Amino acid sequence: MSIVSSPLTRDPEDLTSHLEDYLEVIAALQQEDHVARAKDIADRLSVARGTVTSALKSLSEKGLINYQPYSHITLTKAGEELAQRIIHRHKTLTTYLNQVLRISREKAEQNACRAEHVLDEEVIERMVQFLEFMHKCPRTNKVWIDSFDKFCWGGQDKGNCKECIGQCLANLYDK
Repeated sequence: MSIVSSPLTRDPEDLTSHLEDYLEVIAALQQEDHVARAKDIADRLSVARGTVTSALKSLSEKGLINYQPYSHITLTKAGEELAQRIIHRHKTLTTYLNQVLRISREKAEQNACRAEHVLDEEVIERMVQFLEFMHKCPRTNKVWIDSFDKFCWGGQDKGNCKECIGQCLANLYDK
């Protein structure tokens, strides 16, 4: 995944986490099928159609979606911009949890889904910066990541890092 830094600010409406989830799903459906349908949203979020209707009305009132009952749903320009920021937070968190903290992709995805609604933009952007640093810095190569995996899973003596440092230095000068 390419990590691209972008300025992120919360929308003044400060949507609930549930409404943010709706925007995220609508954006995904719109990308896949060019439009979203209430039934598809309900299926993706595992909620009742009545719940979807209520959320769609709220998002429509906020000017984030184009919605008429029994019609297709599309994001407005403001809705698209906000959805992209939500998706950026979700992807950043998933990538950080998976690549840095070495959490399984499935668990990273589940935790990112919860955390994306509560972490502020400064924290997310710092994660983006760390991911960029990690991918660019020659000291944070595959040996470094593999060593962290071993450290987490008990395969390496946590008190003796000489072997690890030697491997890192050898790889640094082999390039």
